Amino acid sequence: MKRKKIVIITSRFPFPLDKGDKLRIYHQIKYLSKYHKIYLIALNTENKITQNQIEELKKYCENVFVIRLSLFSRVINLIQSFLNREPLQVGYFYSKKAHGKITNIIKKIQPDWCYAQLIRTAKYIENEENNIIDYMDALSKGIERRINTFPLLIRPIIKYEFKITQLYEKYIFKKFQKHTIITENDREFITHKNNQKIIVIPNGVDTTYFSPTQSSKKKYDIIFIGNMNYPPNIKAAIFLCEEILPRLEKKYRRCKVLIGGTNPNKRIKKLKNKNIDVSGRVNDIRELYNSGHIFLAPMFIGTGLQNKLLEAMAMGLPCITTSLANDALLANKQQIITADSIENFTNSCVKLLENTKDYKKFQKEGLKFIKKKYDWKKINHKLSELFN
Repeated sequence: MKRKKIVIITSRFPFPLDKGDKLRIYHQIKYLSKYHKIYLIALNTENKITQNQIEELKKYCENVFVIRLSLFSRVINLIQSFLNREPLQVGYFYSKKAHGKITNIIKKIQPDWCYAQLIRTAKYIENEENNIIDYMDALSKGIERRINTFPLLIRPIIKYEFKITQLYEKYIFKKFQKHTIITENDREFITHKNNQKIIVIPNGVDTTYFSPTQSSKKKYDIIFIGNMNYPPNIKAAIFLCEEILPRLEKKYRRCKVLIGGTNPNKRIKKLKNKNIDVSGRVNDIRELYNSGHIFLAPMFIGTGLQNKLLEAMAMGLPCITTSLANDALLANKQQIITADSIENFTNSCVKLLENTKDYKKFQKEGLKFIKKKYDWKKINHKLSELFN
């Protein structure tokens, strides 16, 4: 079969793997490069992209293009998007100058397909003949769930952004030939009448990289890992440390907790005390997973499939999370424990800390579940077929 030329456009450079969107597209590029010719166009609104980062993607790409969006252009484009009644996050990542560069790159490559990650990059290729959009999550639903976490004065703006984003997700559907999304739940939140045509391509996990290790010492009773500057993770970490932990200490015993992951903000750093450690970024995140006895993720806001749960279960950690998070994961009661109140979380922790039989059961069943359903190789084969 002839290798297709695929241009992929991302709103962030896909390395290092410190955020969910980067992790998803990195593994997609890695797999697709076995069967197709990949050309990456990455927008850059963050720090300087190093040559080492570019070389990491060049392992899998025919060419890598980085297009810098200046702070000035981002401010102007935010204003423009507000006037055009477009989502602010679409405006933040859109620039006419960048659009011109991308159009010229596409003309030179003459790709078989153009692939946009998130609605943030949709405007750049909405008029290309063969195009696919990866919604990833229903971003509008994530905004709606977070409205009440903002100060009262800002809430009208967030409500406006929710409504505009919801309309834009519906509008952009007709601009693309094919569509993908992470979960069935998120697909339902895209309000287009043909939303069932959106193909579910879940997130996955590298089960050879993330795998159980018997030799490591369990320093912490409970761990929670993620991007600690992301509002749903911040809320979950605070709930764990300020609500669950005190109740657990009264009912059971004093426990050691680790809040691990990149970019801990000031609120997370303040959680640190003699029983709570805050790690920040580490070179090998598997060391954090290996240091914990239980993975606890009280996720009450946000959308999509939680990579942290996939990685924890692949590492052989029994997991406790909310019904909201498991609605995307779709694990059964033998594979994961769900809880939605302080009392339920506390009792579930005690159950796993006291009962070795239950602990080993969730270890074993959780790992089997991940290997069967969420291995990247199986998931990305389905994605690759879309380009044929």
